[in-house]
Amino acid sequence: MNHLTSRGPLWAIILSGTGEDVRQCGQCFVCEDYREPGMDLTFGEIFRAAADDQSNALTNRTLWTCDKLLLNGIHCQNGLDLIAIVQALRDEAQLRGIQPYSEL
Repeated sequence: MNHLTSRGPLWAIILSGTGEDVRQCGQCFVCEDYREPGMDLTFGEIFRAAADDQSNALTNRTLWTCDKLLLNGIHCQNGLDLIAIVQALRDEAQLRGIQPYSEL
C-alpha cells in the first residue's frame, strides 16, 4: 500500500481538511441543475462518489470546469461549502497525480 492510498477514504480527507462532511449530502438533487459546458458529473454525484470513496470523485471533468458556477455563488441546500469541497478534491487529485482536465 502506498502512502496516498493509506491517507484514508476521500470523505475523511475532505472532512479533516475542510470540516465539511460530504456524507451529509442529503441527495436533495438541487445541485443537479447547476451545469456548465464540460461538466460530466453534477456536484451531488461527485459528493456521493467521495462519500463512497469512489475514484470518479477525483477523475471527473467537473472539478476543473465548474469555476464559473462556484464564483457565481451557488450554494448547497444542506449547507455544504461547495468551494471548499471542490478545492479539497482538486488538491487530492493533484497529490495523487491525477491531471486536471483540459480541452485541447
